[in-house]
Formats: sequence, structure tokens, C-alpha cells
Amino acid sequence: MKQSQRGIALLTILIMVALATILAAMIAKRQYATAESTAYVMRQNQSLYYAKSAESFFSELLVDDAENAGEVDHLQETWAKPMPAFPVDDGYVAGILRDESGKFNLNSLVDKSGKVNAQAKNWFEKLLVKAGLPAQLSEAVIDWQDADDETSGSMGAESNYYQGLNPGYLPANNKFHSVEELKMVRGFEGQKYLQLEPYVTANPSIEAKVNINTASAFLLASMDEQLDEKAVQNMLNTKQSALEHFKSVNELWDVEPFTQVDNEKRVQLNNLLGVQSTFFRAQIEVSLGERVRQFNSLLVRQDKKVYILKRSMAPFTPIEISDSAQDAKY
Repeated sequence: MKQSQRGIALLTILIMVALATILAAMIAKRQYATAESTAYVMRQNQSLYYAKSAESFFSELLVDDAENAGEVDHLQETWAKPMPAFPVDDGYVAGILRDESGKFNLNSLVDKSGKVNAQAKNWFEKLLVKAGLPAQLSEAVIDWQDADDETSGSMGAESNYYQGLNPGYLPANNKFHSVEELKMVRGFEGQKYLQLEPYVTANPSIEAKVNINTASAFLLASMDEQLDEKAVQNMLNTKQSALEHFKSVNELWDVEPFTQVDNEKRVQLNNLLGVQSTFFRAQIEVSLGERVRQFNSLLVRQDKKVYILKRSMAPFTPIEISDSAQDAKY
């Protein structure tokens, strides 16, 4: 009897010890997870602070440029050069400023009075065709942002079309806030919008013009069917090599292959082209503890001031940094 009681007591003690061990292990695991979670949040916050510092750096560059060389913006200027990777504790901060004003503005298709800008629509349709998409998709893009509920044409789409989808939704009936909105527009579903995405932007300023000094050869060649993209690229490369840029839109028509564009088309396009920039995208990369975080910031420059329009963590092609910057964190 006594041996049986001792056995039960011993078994009880062993069970209690096992339970205590399990409980201690669980507490330790939770403490470790909490510590890891806290460290992650701290790194996230630290990365955001570094990204905002890079934003301030780019903003100062743009303000300085506006005050000292605001008449013309081009790719030889300081703001257009990548920010040197700056070493920080356990990592680095790098970034580059890209000119969104060198792209076609989706918001230019509808003017302030709500009417279609025929000149912008004409260029946009040529751009669509060059990107491998139907020209009539311009109608759906216009309907997405105009205030009425009447379709612009056979490829137009208003609330009755979008509500019939599964799941259904309503068109914005407002200007585009981001290029990604195109994924919601009829004809751009799935990956189709990616065919156009590199060449368009959503500048909040409807009257902003495309900067010919920062526009791509693809976009410039889309202005007229006679223009050859390769010839346009060769011209841009020659200007870049000579550290030259256009001081006015009229200079564009004096160089090959743009001399091929007739006068009537030039007059129409002149209203859409310029040599100044007001809309920029800062792509910032922060590396901390072997983890890389990327930030996108949209900057608007107006009256020699810079405003942050939007921030996101949308990924982009990693920024190339020097080996010395990589080694600086060790």
C-alpha cells in the first residue's frame, strides 16, 4: 500500500515537473516572439524615418533647382542623379528621383470644364496603338474620370457596365489618383495595363505638360506614325552624350527625325509639350539588418515648394549601389 502511494506521488511529481518545463518553454518562446516582433516594428519605424529623411533630401534638391534653374528641367541636373548610398547603423539608405512629368498624363484627357481634350485624346490613342492596345480604349479611360454617366463610344464604360461585373463596382468619375487604377478600367484588366504603365502617369495637375527632356523615346515616337523609335532614341543618346537638352519645344522640331512632323500636328502637340517638370517619384531603398525595404513617394513641385502627395511600399527594381556602400555597414 505504502509503495503504491509512493509510486503515485512520484508520478504526480514527474507530471508537475513536466508541466512546469512545458510552461517555462512556452513562456520563453512567447517572450522571444514578442522580442522579435518588437524588434521588427522598431526596424520598420526606423526604416520609415530614414525614408522620410531621403524624401527631405530630394525635396531640397528640387527647391534649389526651382530657385536657380527653374526655366528648364533635364536629366543632366543634380536632382536627376542617384542619391549616393548613405551608410547608417547596420545598413544603408539609397534613392533616386524619377521625373513623372516625362510621361503622358492620364488626367489631361478631360479638362477642368469636364470636356474631352481632343488633342490629348489623339496622342493617347496613338500611344495605345504603339503599346499594342486598341485605340478605342481611350473612351473607357475618359469615361472612368468624366462626371457624366454616358458612354463616350463603343469601348466606353460607365456605371451600368462596372456594376454588371462580379464583383461589381462604380467608376471613379474623377481624375486618376494612380496609374494602378487602370486595372479597374474596361480593357485594361489583368496584366494588360502593364503594356501602358511605363509611359503614363497620374499628375494631379490637369494642365501639366510632358517634358520633352525627360520623356522616353517610346513616348516621343508615339506622337506621330512617321516617327521611328530607334531614330528618336539615337537622337536622345546623342544629346545625352553631348550633355545637351532642349531649351524650348520649338527646338524639338528642328532636329531629326522630328522635322518629319507636319506643321498642323506640331501646333496641336505644342499645347501638350514643355520643358519643365512638376511631378516626381522618389524611389528609396533602406537596408537594415540584412533586410531591404523599398518606399515610393510622389512629390509635387509648385511655386518653388515641394509637397508629398502620396507614399507607398510598392516594390521596384533594386537600386544599384557601390561595393563601398555595401561594406560600410560592417
